Amino acid sequence: MQFRTYPVRVDDTFPVRLETETTVAESMVDVAGVDPCDAQYAYPDYDQELTVRPGTTILFEVDAELMASQGSTHWYVDGEYITTPVGPWPSTYFHDVGREYFAHTFDSAGTSLVDTAVTAGDGNAASRWEVTVTENGAAPPTVDAAWPATSELAADKSTTLELEVSSSGTELDRVVWWMTQSDVILDVSDVEGASDTASVEIDGGCHTCQIEAWILDDNNAYTAVNPWVFKDFATADDNGGNEENVVVRIQDTNSPVTGGEVLEVTATIENTGAAEVTREVDLVVGNDPETVDSHTVTVPAGEMEQLDLVFETYPVAQDDEFPVRVEAGENTVERGVYVYGTES
Repeated sequence: MQFRTYPVRVDDTFPVRLETETTVAESMVDVAGVDPCDAQYAYPDYDQELTVRPGTTILFEVDAELMASQGSTHWYVDGEYITTPVGPWPSTYFHDVGREYFAHTFDSAGTSLVDTAVTAGDGNAASRWEVTVTENGAAPPTVDAAWPATSELAADKSTTLELEVSSSGTELDRVVWWMTQSDVILDVSDVEGASDTASVEIDGGCHTCQIEAWILDDNNAYTAVNPWVFKDFATADDNGGNEENVVVRIQDTNSPVTGGEVLEVTATIENTGAAEVTREVDLVVGNDPETVDSHTVTVPAGEMEQLDLVFETYPVAQDDEFPVRVEAGENTVERGVYVYGTES
């Protein structure tokens, strides 16, 4: 049996008791207080006043320089333990931006406390943010216009994307550009003032992947939008016909799983060409790539086939994250998956 303690600032002592139907055993336990972390490693600044209106989401961040390793932050809201960030997006954000994040939406009026306990190289540290929620609080950033105006992007063409963004509560800070399904950050654009325009150059994308943009202000209040989705467009070959076009994508996984359980990956193979195609589809896992499952599929012209690929994960003591890749000939797609350690 276990209990995750709250990150207190001063040393504390409290009783713990084990009870059965006939017997009770009690003992006192000591909890050491945790010093606050250096403010330069916490975003937004935990010393500043945060007043927002209901429905606002704030992205709380801890700099990687403070952390001994990824996955060593634990987050609490009003004293209740919420989570340790896991999954491909927190992992990508940590490696690309250099920060661990926790997003929380404040729906009800009042004052809330958000705490994080951090395992640092020289001991534990903690941050605490006090957030006041009121109808007169600052509003999150908004998107006023997007270019191109169409929601569909060609998966095989380069495009410049632009967002006109504004903030009435505080100055703008940045825009984080994501590509969904691929779980990658395309770029981070700096924006400033009450209104600005952010742009990113993209070199196509995966079929049905979306572009998701996070617009953040100086208080780390943010708004997420999905203005565009990639669609494949068949192209003509030199003889005037449609050339073969096979698109592979990962539709879903059952990640996270516990080490030793079966990881399931649902993939689709789409043929947007004019002739039937046959492909061997492989599931490849790990940073040291290993093929763990294979199927041969035949897809008629203009149709799609769905298949399930599986991998029995290894029992691991600690939480682990690794890539899985679905390959169909020269076409591949990759996604990060998460495995819980048996000691978690």
